[in-house]
Amino acid sequence: MQEVKRPKKPLIFFYVAMILAILVFNCLVAPYLAGKAIENVDYGTFMTMTENGEIGKVQIQQNQIVFTDKEESTIYRTGVIEDPGLVERLHASGATFTSEIVEETSPLTTLLLSWLLPIGIFVLLGQYMSKKLMDKAGGGAGSMMFNLGKSNAKVYVKSSDGIRFSDVEGVDEAEENLQEIVDYLENPAKYREIGASM
Repeated sequence: MQEVKRPKKPLIFFYVAMILAILVFNCLVAPYLAGKAIENVDYGTFMTMTENGEIGKVQIQQNQIVFTDKEESTIYRTGVIEDPGLVERLHASGATFTSEIVEETSPLTTLLLSWLLPIGIFVLLGQYMSKKLMDKAGGGAGSMMFNLGKSNAKVYVKSSDGIRFSDVEGVDEAEENLQEIVDYLENPAKYREIGASM
């Protein structure tokens, strides 16, 4: 008999899978969800809603105008067009309007917040889980270090005495069953009378 041990997968696979999940979420899922909440309209619709007094809040950004209706139930977006009289029309319609204050963020800050911070969190989470598993294995954080030279392999030594059929427990029962099978094969009619079949 030989004992077969399952191969252990290194934690690097866990880290790579988590990093890929973060990448997919940051690049695909988050922008998709943010875009679904905003309805795109043309500039003419924006002007019509402004003239009819249907606009509640307006934020003028560098490349787009984001606005809501009076009830603020729907968010709309349109592109920016050079329109010198826009501010006067917004003021006349009673809408609340602001312009975006552009704050320059450094590329280093963006890198830290969007990539390194999530990766760092998952590395710390993996280390914490690894420590908990070592504690459960017995001995605490240093248990693996002190058991470094100790092998958990089991040694199987073949017996020098041969094992005979008569040494096995239950051999008498097996012998009786075998005799019944032989008798059934020699005299099947006898067993069919009592309803036995094979």
